[in-house]
Amino acid sequence: MSARSARPELTRITPAMARFVHHFGEMGPRWGIEADTCRAHALLYLSGGPLSRQELARALDIDSDTAKAALDDLVDWGMARRAGERWDASGEPWDLLFSALEQRRRREIGPALDMLRRCRAEAAQDAATPPPVRDRIGRMVRLIEDLAAIDAQAARFSAGTFGRLVSAGGLAARLLNKALPSAARKS
Repeated sequence: MSARSARPELTRITPAMARFVHHFGEMGPRWGIEADTCRAHALLYLSGGPLSRQELARALDIDSDTAKAALDDLVDWGMARRAGERWDASGEPWDLLFSALEQRRRREIGPALDMLRRCRAEAAQDAATPPPVRDRIGRMVRLIEDLAAIDAQAARFSAGTFGRLVSAGGLAARLLNKALPSAARKS
């Protein structure tokens, strides 16, 4: 990554910043997002303010067309917004999480539930599908429906409220880990 950028926070890309951006680039494909898109988002997040396509391309050492594609992808994912010739991302990690979850919900959960429900209906009509298999398909549908229902309720909370709930849960989990360090998940 180049050390030049117009943002005061990015006058020099430190090794820690470069590792942060690189790590996001590695994580992205695991979440179904292009590596350059995630690297661009990480840099926008760290910048603390809007960047131009040229600033982003220079800082990430990518060409302008790749930077444009990454920025367009971020806008499509709802993780950045365009303001003229500059792009900006929220400085709040919760906003990133909620944007990503909303897009995953739209792109994956609904279509997966539709497909699983069709499988369940087809298996119910098909005498060749053994009853235990029909049961397993039905249990999977119920699990995904339950997770989708929990997700829908969680989406009703504001980012701040959800953040406080998760922080309280995280604190409780860390306290339990200290109190019960050898406790393993029981099946």
